[in-house]
Amino acid sequence: MHHSGSISGGAASAARAGLLVRLVRIACGIVIGCALNGFAPREAAAQVPFALFQPARQMEAAKPLARDVTGAPAISQRLDGTAFFVDDLGHMLTARHAVADCGRIVVSKEGRSVAARVVALAATDIALIKVPRTLGLAAVFPRASASAANDMVFAEAYDRLKPMLAHGGALGNAFVDATQRDPEHLVLRSNVTFGTSGAPVLDSRGLVEGVVSRRTTIDRVLAVDAAHAKSFLAAHGVRFQEDDRPQMSGTASRAHRAASISARVTCLQQ
Repeated sequence: MHHSGSISGGAASAARAGLLVRLVRIACGIVIGCALNGFAPREAAAQVPFALFQPARQMEAAKPLARDVTGAPAISQRLDGTAFFVDDLGHMLTARHAVADCGRIVVSKEGRSVAARVVALAATDIALIKVPRTLGLAAVFPRASASAANDMVFAEAYDRLKPMLAHGGALGNAFVDATQRDPEHLVLRSNVTFGTSGAPVLDSRGLVEGVVSRRTTIDRVLAVDAAHAKSFLAAHGVRFQEDDRPQMSGTASRAHRAASISARVTCLQQ
C-alpha cells in the first residue's frame, strides 16, 4: 500500500507541474497577441532601435537650404577662359563670350591677378580687354596668314599649359581642317575643351593665326582668323606686332610660347 501511495502522489505532482506549464504558455500567448494587435506598452515601443520612418526623417534633414533671394546679391557663375597680350600696354584679345556681361573680370598669370576692363566687343566672337600692364610677352601676328590645310598648329587653355610644360611641352595639338572653309574662321581639328575660349592659335613659327571661338563638333573647333583679329585691333587703335619671321625655333615647344603670351581670364557674373 505504501508503494501505491507514492505513485499516486508523484502523479499528482506531475499533474500540477503540467498545469503550471500550460498556464505560463497561455499567459505568454496573451502577451504576444496583445503586442501584435497594438496593445504593447509604450515603454516597449520606445526601445525599438530602428523606427520605421527614421530613414525618411534623415533624408529630409539632409536637404540643402534654398538660396535666400532677399539677401545681398551673390556671384552666381564663374567662367574661365584664356586671353593673350597683343601689345606692351596691357591690351589683350579673348573670346567675346568669355567676357560679355561680366560683373567683374580678372586676369591671372603665374600667381598674379589683376582686374581687367572691356575695351571693345566685336561682331565676331572676339573681344579687346585691358589690364594695367602686360604680364609676359606680347603676341606677334603674321603679315599674311600662312596656315594651309593639314598644317599642325597649337591652341590650349592657359590652365592646361603648366602641366603640359612639366612634361616637356608640345609642338602641336591640332590641325587645320582641309575639308571645311569659312570666310571668317580658321577651322581646326582639335580636342581642346573648356577654358580654351580666347586662346591664341599658334603656327610653326609661333605666330598667332587665330583666336579660339567655339566647338562645332566633338573634334572641330572654330577660331576667328588672324585677318579679322588684326582689323578689329586696328579699328580700336591698338598697335600690334606683325612679322613673318619665326618667333621660336622649329623644334621648340609651342606650348612654351603660348604660356609666355597668354593668361587665364575669369568672368564673374552676378
